[in-house]
Amino acid sequence: MLRPYRLEREVERAVGQWLDWLPRWDPATARRRLSPCATCPRWAAELQLDDVPHGALHALTTSLDGVITEHVRRSLVLEPAMTEASLDALRERWRSEAITRVIRQYTQILRALDAYVEPKVQHMAALLLADIQSA
Repeated sequence: MLRPYRLEREVERAVGQWLDWLPRWDPATARRRLSPCATCPRWAAELQLDDVPHGALHALTTSLDGVITEHVRRSLVLEPAMTEASLDALRERWRSEAITRVIRQYTQILRALDAYVEPKVQHMAALLLADIQSA
């Protein structure tokens, strides 16, 4: 079994890297999706980040999902008798632990969102309103 502190350390690193990247997030460069994202809605609800634009949130959720997937893969190498059900249970336990670890940084996350994401969203909204009013 993998040590729990390793998951905690990797989740904290993923959040830290996301917080470092967030000032560079640009909603204007976001790719348009044809289908809804399968990963983000559940993470958004569990992390209480429902109002965060998908592009900004997606970068965090894919990192967290990757950390958990890597831990499941390592567990499978260490314990190849694991059943699909036990792997699913392990994935859910680690997901829960990752959510707990991220929520501990919630204040810092909200500050970063207010500082870097909200102004960009407000700017885009103002441009859209100006464009609508001039039409």
